[in-house]
Amino acid sequence: MPHHPQPPPHPSSPLLLIDLDHTLVERDGPTDAWATAFCATHALPAEAAPTVHGLLLADRSPAGFARIAARYGLPHSGAALWEEHVAHEAARTHLIPGVPEALAALRAAGWLIAVVTNGSTDIQRAKLARTGLLPAVDAVCVSEEAGARKPSPEIFHLAATRLGRTLTPADWMVGNNPATDLRGAHATGLRSIWITPTPPPPLPPSHPTPTHTAPNTPTAATLLLTLPH
Repeated sequence: MPHHPQPPPHPSSPLLLIDLDHTLVERDGPTDAWATAFCATHALPAEAAPTVHGLLLADRSPAGFARIAARYGLPHSGAALWEEHVAHEAARTHLIPGVPEALAALRAAGWLIAVVTNGSTDIQRAKLARTGLLPAVDAVCVSEEAGARKPSPEIFHLAATRLGRTLTPADWMVGNNPATDLRGAHATGLRSIWITPTPPPPLPPSHPTPTHTAPNTPTAATLLLTLPH
């Protein structure tokens, strides 16, 4: 696990935990488009794409790619194919317009910001690096290396620890996924902003009501900047 030095505490700084996919970045093309490109790159028949995609979903790791290589007789290690996949996922990721300016405005106003995201550590950090977001936030917490997934409160608390802080009811979570972001914020006692189209669709009864809604992250940031801490 990578080392995450803890910054000194900032007891007076407002704290924001924020999701990555569909909140800060978007991905080009459907997930299964990767399998079609993989088959073309490695001279596999096009009809193998659904099976390759299914194998990826079953085990998205170097070991999973080693099984794909063995099944199709590819002369590549699982690690090499995994690196290829990570690069592909990063390459099809782009920033949502206005996100860098929104994060810069929040940090200029004294906010501490941690990205809290479910997924593969390699892939999520590659997305952050490619889009230039790593220096735009103060900490990153990915479920794979954290050993906990949203909506578990554990990953939210770990993200705050990496900021040298303990979560309080004054802190915020911003994200697009009600099942992970809103439920996690509610379970952790955080205020929340749900990134959702306007007007927002109805939520299932099992999902908590967010503190606020916003159509995109720049609008959410503007809202946070106008609210009392």
